[in-house]
Amino acid sequence: MPVGRRRRAALPCAVIELESRCLASLPKAAMSPVVIFNREFECLQDTDTIAEATRQMLAHRVSDLPVVDVDGKLVGMFKLERLLAALLPAAALVGYGMPDLSFVSDDLDDLRDKMRAVDARHVREFAVEVENVVHPDTAPLEMVLQLYRGANSLPVVERDGGRLVGVVTARDVLAALHVPGQR
Repeated sequence: MPVGRRRRAALPCAVIELESRCLASLPKAAMSPVVIFNREFECLQDTDTIAEATRQMLAHRVSDLPVVDVDGKLVGMFKLERLLAALLPAAALVGYGMPDLSFVSDDLDDLRDKMRAVDARHVREFAVEVENVVHPDTAPLEMVLQLYRGANSLPVVERDGGRLVGVVTARDVLAALHVPGQR
């Protein structure tokens, strides 16, 4: 099954996965922690266009998406802020940038023209290196710490090979914490 763009209607937002080995046969001390992440997620191929990326972002109400290569390995993240930077004058991006751009006469039509100019480019040109990744066996508390520190979402990659296998968001953690009937 190809990575990303997978959907199953009957699954909840957050999927709580136990490692695939038989945990019942292990002593309690050797049991792996429960890992929280979403295996049903949207991602981009590194050859997808900016136009396709923005369609997915709007459709799924997200501000960043993981980008993978043909083998499903994580290449980086396509972030809305990086796309917005392409619409700004270069002077606004140097150092601390300009405090305001009220003197620039660009209107919505001008911004749309700039957007059309980048629509056909590949997302790999805009993908940023991922600062934080987690693995299927990462403890939930570590995921919470990374999300607390500002990550919108955390790619879940295999330790061996770097293949993207999931994504965890603060919303996924929150959904896993709210078990019906236990509050």
